[in-house]
Amino acid sequence: MSSPTITNNLGSSQDTSFLNIMNLVRSLVNDTQAGATNTPGEGQIITDNPAISPFTLPFLNSAIRALYRELRNCGDPALIFDNYIIRNITPINGANGPGNPDPAVQVYIGQNGYFDGTQLWPNLTLPSNILYLEKVWERQSGTNNSFVEMHQEESGLPSRPQQPTLAQWEWRNYNLNMVGSTNTEDVRLRYWGSLPTYFSPTLDFSTTFVPIIDCTDAVAYKVAVMYARMLGSPGLPDLIVEAKEQMSQLKNAVTRRTQMTDYQRHPYGSYGNGDSNNSFFLGWQ
Repeated sequence: MSSPTITNNLGSSQDTSFLNIMNLVRSLVNDTQAGATNTPGEGQIITDNPAISPFTLPFLNSAIRALYRELRNCGDPALIFDNYIIRNITPINGANGPGNPDPAVQVYIGQNGYFDGTQLWPNLTLPSNILYLEKVWERQSGTNNSFVEMHQEESGLPSRPQQPTLAQWEWRNYNLNMVGSTNTEDVRLRYWGSLPTYFSPTLDFSTTFVPIIDCTDAVAYKVAVMYARMLGSPGLPDLIVEAKEQMSQLKNAVTRRTQMTDYQRHPYGSYGNGDSNNSFFLGWQ
């Protein structure tokens, strides 16, 4: 699984560096004067120096988190992580002993490890940047079999004896909850995750990048809005309007891309095309 980092992962593009973003912010709020090092454009109030402007990095982090959140809500695939594999999920281990079915037991995988019904295994965890799951697949461990999609339960896991496969899953309490299996299984995850945020006061703004293509204007206007609100600037309403417009343009680009693909509606909770009411009477598949 690949994931964006704070280095430049956007090819030759330098557009989304913190330096470019903050240079635009200073232009928007009219703070492009020479500052502490007598360099034109470095600013005197909203600078890149945390000793002079301790609010700059918190504003940037807040703007970047808001950027990620809004793009995730409109389905930007930059926020999707796929093919994350957790290997060797051991069999159910309830009151009847390891590998013996027990309808009273459920298992889960969380940030703290895998709970098999009795014991917590801290080496088997969900990815650290997961926000919520989209799909889960499974296969028997130690094989080269293709992964088979598991069924997401919408109203809770059933109480049933465990089988050789996991079969069902539920996203609850930020954990991947399952009935469990009598075999050792691998699971494959597709999930929505968080991208990097930047908290170090020693960051080099010229080599630190937001890993979203063409986001410079959107992030800069968000920072400018926070700065203007802090100062009670009369220009705040105009900045808010333009910040919304910049985000709208980014989200529209995501939407236009998704419109290039044909999607078919599945009935709520259905993983197949066997719903005859939808298929024949309403024309949905």
